[in-house]
Amino acid sequence: MNPSEEKNEMHQIDDLEHKLYDPKEISNELIPHRFHDHKESEIRTNWGEDTPLIIASDETKSSYSFGTKVLFTALIFLFAVLSFTTWRVLSSRNVVSLENIDITLDSKPYVDGGETTPFSVSVLNRNTSPLQEATLTISYEKGVGVLDEQQKVYEKKDLGVIPPNVLKKEDVNITLYGAADETRVISVKLEYKVAGAKATFNKTATTQVVLKTPPLSVHIEGPNTLVQGQNGNFNISINNNTSTEIKDSLVILSLPSTFTLSKTDPKTNTKATIWNIPSVLPGATSTITVSGSFIGTPGETDTLKASIGAASTAVNQMGVVYSQEAHSVSITSPLLYLSSHLETDRGGAENLRYGDKAVVYISYENKSDKALRDVSIVANIGGSAPIISSISSDSGYYDSINKTVTFDRSTNNELTTIAPLAKGEFKVYIPVVSRGNNSPKLSVIINAKASAVSKDDTATEVSKLWSVEGSATFSAFTIYKNSSFINTGPLPPKANVVTNYGAHLVVSAQNSLVNSKVSFIIPAYVNFTGSFATGTNVTYNERTRTVVWNIGNITAGGVVSNNIQLSVKPSQSHVGNIPPITSSVTLEADEADSRALIRTIANPLTTDISKEQGSVDLSHVIAN
Repeated sequence: MNPSEEKNEMHQIDDLEHKLYDPKEISNELIPHRFHDHKESEIRTNWGEDTPLIIASDETKSSYSFGTKVLFTALIFLFAVLSFTTWRVLSSRNVVSLENIDITLDSKPYVDGGETTPFSVSVLNRNTSPLQEATLTISYEKGVGVLDEQQKVYEKKDLGVIPPNVLKKEDVNITLYGAADETRVISVKLEYKVAGAKATFNKTATTQVVLKTPPLSVHIEGPNTLVQGQNGNFNISINNNTSTEIKDSLVILSLPSTFTLSKTDPKTNTKATIWNIPSVLPGATSTITVSGSFIGTPGETDTLKASIGAASTAVNQMGVVYSQEAHSVSITSPLLYLSSHLETDRGGAENLRYGDKAVVYISYENKSDKALRDVSIVANIGGSAPIISSISSDSGYYDSINKTVTFDRSTNNELTTIAPLAKGEFKVYIPVVSRGNNSPKLSVIINAKASAVSKDDTATEVSKLWSVEGSATFSAFTIYKNSSFINTGPLPPKANVVTNYGAHLVVSAQNSLVNSKVSFIIPAYVNFTGSFATGTNVTYNERTRTVVWNIGNITAGGVVSNNIQLSVKPSQSHVGNIPPITSSVTLEADEADSRALIRTIANPLTTDISKEQGSVDLSHVIAN
């Protein structure tokens, strides 16, 4: 290429560049942009002066943006939702709704405790579809159980199919027990299925009834406030609110662990506070009195609860609870604290036996931050156990007529003023009778008065009760001639030769005894012949070789005896000895009143018959 041509070509390039980058040229010749639909767009290789910068195809067509597409999709979804909602509304008459099921409960607002009361349940199906496999479950607390336990009652009724616009009604009878004005909730649950569904649906309804006066009601009367250790009397009244006689009732009194029971009238069935009430006439009232004190912490409140109901078939168990009542007692702290304990010449155990020389210790302490003045402590002694004429005290005045021992500033100068936290102790000597009625009692009630701010503004009381645990005299010895059966064999006994003896047993009870029995074990060379005194009950266990005389009950002051025949065959090893023919002989019994266990052990019986009345002086040593 020659220079002139090269120069001309460079000139054309400069012109082209000038047009390309000249804003005016661009704005004059710019053609609107369109996308090409054809992939085969022809690519130009010649950029002439008349060639536009961007070439638009005549065959191009517009396309929707992304936002437009989202808008169209949302409109379609909205239309679908509106269509479905319209369909549901128009077809709702074929759907089972809980709102279209009415459950109506009909009962008396007040019911009599223990009496049968009618109760009805109505179910109305206002749906256009039937309720299938419909069942009713009626539940309520009946008030049956031991003490305050309540039995939940469930009663089921099968309603079957409930067609549309059909009312079904079920009548039942309910019986409720409990205290007056007590509210009970009766709950009803309807369970059903619908066509085409396996699930079970339910609807519930409840109503309340209030119990009126029960057939037997119980009420507790007593102090609402007691000083710690102060004795209190509580009266439990059982009222028959019906026009008929009510038999075989049971009263159970629940006591807190802080309550110390001192006396009940009448006596309880067992060690527990349970009473049998054989009969309560129409409109009549039966009363039980309970005495005792609280050892709880001052400031706390303790509660006694009494229950009255029908006795069940089980012993001392309540079958149906008619009524219950609780009584609360607030424990307060005494400014002057009193306490007492008992000791005897047998030791420090707090129990009494006939003939004991008892010492009652009375302790006092000023628990306040104030000095107590003019203190007076009086011990009232009662019961049939003490020998009244022989009661005495080292530092108190004993009034044998009123049976009181008084400690005050006239007998003890220290009681003129008791400083804060100061303490002291007095003794009262009380001898116990050697014999008496069934479990004689010793009671000591101690009252104290003092002045802290004004005269006699401080008072307190403490009481104790002890029962004499009766003793039973038991003797056992061997006899030969004076028995209820004939004994044979050589005297003195010989080795390898049988001699029959009688085991003579005598039990004398000072107090009434129950569950009494005498037992012993016999050695291998002794046999039980099966003979014993007429009218007695004797058993023998061959495996343990134990002979038991089952006595049972013995009345106060009663004496029982028995003769049991034993066959003895000494061996050569016994020659020159006095062999035992029994083990130690044991008497076991429970005292009827105090429930104290009496256990007395006598020495083993031998071939010695010297204690037999009128026995001959024969040797009891085994001869060869």
